[in-house]
Amino acid sequence: MWTIDLSGKTALITGGTRNIGRAIAQQLAEAGADVALFYRNNDTAATLAREEIGGSTGRRVEVYRVDVRDEITLASGVEKALRDFGGVFSIVIHNAGHGDGGATMPNISTDQWRGTLAVNLDAAFFLTRTLLRYEGALPPGSSIVFIGSGRGHSPVAGLATYGTAKAGLVHFAAMLAQDIGPRGIRVNVVSPDFTDTGNPTPSEKEKKVIAANTALRRCGTPNDIAGAVLFFASDLSTFVTGQWLRVNGGG
Repeated sequence: MWTIDLSGKTALITGGTRNIGRAIAQQLAEAGADVALFYRNNDTAATLAREEIGGSTGRRVEVYRVDVRDEITLASGVEKALRDFGGVFSIVIHNAGHGDGGATMPNISTDQWRGTLAVNLDAAFFLTRTLLRYEGALPPGSSIVFIGSGRGHSPVAGLATYGTAKAGLVHFAAMLAQDIGPRGIRVNVVSPDFTDTGNPTPSEKEKKVIAANTALRRCGTPNDIAGAVLFFASDLSTFVTGQWLRVNGGG
């Protein structure tokens, strides 16, 4: 019988203290990994994630307040986390993301454009480049997973900057996989569509409409996304790289 055992491994997760990121952290910790969680500004959620994930799994959980949009701040956060976790992260998840507010062309501001690309795409570049510059930080067998979006594959009016950023993330992952594959490092993308995080937007009525448009007739949950990430983080996917997986219930 195949089981997923991440004992002895360490994972770094951006946007790791709430919603999808927290579910990913929980599942990786339950599988035996120690986890470092980057978050932007919600100290309460970060403290709760550290206490509850650590308490329920017995794994080491550390949280770091890091603005992943800023190259210098992100590099500093990575350096500190590497010191705390022995200089190695064999699992790296870039989950931090941000939408663009639904503006359509030509009403998308420069700040919207650059801000959305910064958190969704630039941060993935800065994060992986920083880690790759530290010898041994990503050993052979490491797995990098980017959290994409259905909007990176299927265009929707009003989400031009977000969709562009996520589409860029998919192709960056494919190119990065080619660059670092000879080092034995894998890179893949998990692309959710609407995921019910408990946020009251959209309404319950709107959620029913969304569910009706999926083959499985339900909305996705953070645990659904985390399960796909767990597969890519594990040895079950040792010959899978440069790929993207849509986790959307057949929507």
